[in-house]
Amino acid sequence: MTKHIVKYMAMLLLCILPISCKRRPLTVADYTVIVNIDIEKEIVNYKYEKDPSLMRCIFYDSESGAFVTQAFLPATGGQVSLIPGREYDVLVYNFDTESTWLENENWFQRIYASTSLIPDSFRTKLRSRATKTDEEQIVYDPDHLYVGRLHDVFIPSRSVDAPPVILDVVCETVVESWILEAKTITGVENIGSIAAVITNLTGSNKIGYNQRTTDNVSVYFDNQVIDENGVLTARFNTFGWNKDINASQVLSLVFTDIAGKGHVFNIDVSHQFPDNKEQIIRIETEIDIPEPMTSGDGGFVPKVEDWGEINTDIII
Repeated sequence: MTKHIVKYMAMLLLCILPISCKRRPLTVADYTVIVNIDIEKEIVNYKYEKDPSLMRCIFYDSESGAFVTQAFLPATGGQVSLIPGREYDVLVYNFDTESTWLENENWFQRIYASTSLIPDSFRTKLRSRATKTDEEQIVYDPDHLYVGRLHDVFIPSRSVDAPPVILDVVCETVVESWILEAKTITGVENIGSIAAVITNLTGSNKIGYNQRTTDNVSVYFDNQVIDENGVLTARFNTFGWNKDINASQVLSLVFTDIAGKGHVFNIDVSHQFPDNKEQIIRIETEIDIPEPMTSGDGGFVPKVEDWGEINTDIII
């Protein structure tokens, strides 16, 4: 009798087990989301030639703005592992710039992009401009920084067989490309080098909200070309012009002749920044670089330090 009872109980247990052990969907504590990145390639006065080599994707807590996690992805995007069940602010930007650098990366509200100061040797070369004090911040022009951002993104918990969470991020540059055209330059054969500086441009960008700051800097650039007609063309990048910076934008063209003497031309170009969709600064005047004196002329051959400022009326 006892054997029959045990047998019946065993058979009943075998019937119940498949029901009680039915698989339930699993919910994971962390998992991956897919981030799709699209970079806006149409940029005024700039030819986009290749994708960035690396993109940095940062997830911040949307309430506190504190850093939570990050991933380094190719230019088209990829997967990021993070904790679900909370809201995030997301920042994506290229991580391959040379002159543009980021500060305060651990806080969404504080992270900003700027660029580095030129060395003291360059500052010495530019000291004859007589446009600013010794406290002037002269910086290199920034590389293009492509930034995408998402606000208050809720990442839900999900079962392992649920569809993936996909985030689409469009990255646009926070840097502007400008062109300088100056005509006409004579005495080109007497020019050894050219440098240029524009004062009181925006020094940085708070990339979490794409806000131009009011800290003003002077932007240095030296990539100029003079064509056969004596037209000087130069290109430079900037975080832009901010109307809240209550100061004039002065362009200094610094020519060093073949004997080492400096010739400085200062031009107020403030009126050429507002509402300038072409982002082209045009200087309509003639600038002459005279033939330098040599020791055979019986005159004094100045050193680089002995630059003098040339005062001239500039017609724009």
